[in-house]
Amino acid sequence: MPGPLIPVVINKIKDPDGFERFRAASSFEEVMRAPSSGRDMMEIQDAYTKLVENCKAKLKILETSRKKRGDPLLKWDLAKAIYDFLKFVEGKGYHFANCSKALARDLKISVRQINYLIEFVNTFPHKGSLHQQISWDKYKEILDIKDKKLQEEVVQKILGDELKTREDVRKFKKQKLK
Repeated sequence: MPGPLIPVVINKIKDPDGFERFRAASSFEEVMRAPSSGRDMMEIQDAYTKLVENCKAKLKILETSRKKRGDPLLKWDLAKAIYDFLKFVEGKGYHFANCSKALARDLKISVRQINYLIEFVNTFPHKGSLHQQISWDKYKEILDIKDKKLQEEVVQKILGDELKTREDVRKFKKQKLK
């Protein structure tokens, strides 16, 4: 049975030539326990660099128009890329300790948005379970509901046009959660 995951952080450093790079790091004590940690850190750094490039490209697509900005399927693709990276890191025996902060820093979006994205793919692990007519803002409201049955009820009410705006969803949640 494998031991607990080793915390790893990803820092952004500036080389003497002025080029910014990502550097994965763990505590010295942890590195000494894991003989392959140097190779693992390099693989994690490389994968993180690719993740950031991939996510920036996805964010650029999302930012091209108001209609695309709220597209839940495009948001799910972004969330899935982040989720897959986290699973890759875990598969190596590590835990991405500064995940939300590092991604927010490197993607220039808020920590809160990063957390919503991670929760989005955890709550809706299959892209096919999403409905394109439900905007990203409404999905964020759904994610704030912890009860799975109530989440599904909200989805059905949105699809049935009973809850038309984000404010409608908020009011309904408030009523149900009293």
